Amino acid sequence: MSFTTLVKQELSHVSRTRGCCRIAELAALFRAAGSFHIKADEQYGLHASFGLSATARTVISLVRSFDLPMEIRVREERRLGPHKRYEIYLEGGARLVQFLNEIGVLSDRMSLQEKIPDRIIKDSCCQAAFLRGAFVASGSVSGPGTPAHLEIYADSAAFLNTIQEASTALEIRLTRTDTKRRHPAVYSKNLETIRDFLVTVGSHQAALEFEERSIMSSIRSDANRRANCDQANAARCSKAAGRQIEAIRLLQKTGAGERLNNSLVEIAELRLEHPSATIIELGQSADPPLSKSAVNHRLRRLVAQARGL
Repeated sequence: MSFTTLVKQELSHVSRTRGCCRIAELAALFRAAGSFHIKADEQYGLHASFGLSATARTVISLVRSFDLPMEIRVREERRLGPHKRYEIYLEGGARLVQFLNEIGVLSDRMSLQEKIPDRIIKDSCCQAAFLRGAFVASGSVSGPGTPAHLEIYADSAAFLNTIQEASTALEIRLTRTDTKRRHPAVYSKNLETIRDFLVTVGSHQAALEFEERSIMSSIRSDANRRANCDQANAARCSKAAGRQIEAIRLLQKTGAGERLNNSLVEIAELRLEHPSATIIELGQSADPPLSKSAVNHRLRRLVAQARGL
């Protein structure tokens, strides 16, 4: 089972108690997965098709709260492998027209309108419900352990604009794809944005998994950064120690080492005895112990005198 399916199944259990939020969610669900029909004798129809039984049950529950008659059909789909499609049909006259007006399909003048009315997403609770409906109907999200990607696609530019408006109002930044794409969409590839989106629409378990993934990713990045830093420091120390040893041997070979004072002789002998020791470790080996700066200063003097030769 895909992670998207698990998220949508979790969202089917979200409590939907406020009427305004039910309207906002239905507006998104039918915009994303529905079609409107004008029939004879002033009759109208609304049809929606969903790939998950949990989504269909959610839609049925929401529609029933408006006391509308509906027909549910289950169709076997053979394309891309056998699976089921859950079809919901609404038909009627004045009551259905009123419902279509409430969810923003028909305007107050009873004409089709492409733009979702502002009244449907004016409150933050309705904005979250609208995003939930849009995702459940036509969204997908990658699972933990794969590159982060959340996407909601739709053929309607006005619908995508409304999704962006609702997400922006909730401080969730979704990006629009190129309008020339076959399937225009809004999306995010940011872990924190995806986590915030899932929390907002009510998928808290999925959000926890993303949070865990984000923490583990941060820990791995920090560990890699520290390892790279330690490796770079070790390489620098090794090169510096090599230069120091080369300088000391040159001083010994030319006899210049005999003219060194006792402090330089001591540090030269320590460096030859401990070629891989750090500056701090050399200082601790001295008698009496020397500070890091004192050891560093003496080694630089040795290198400088060797260069003078």
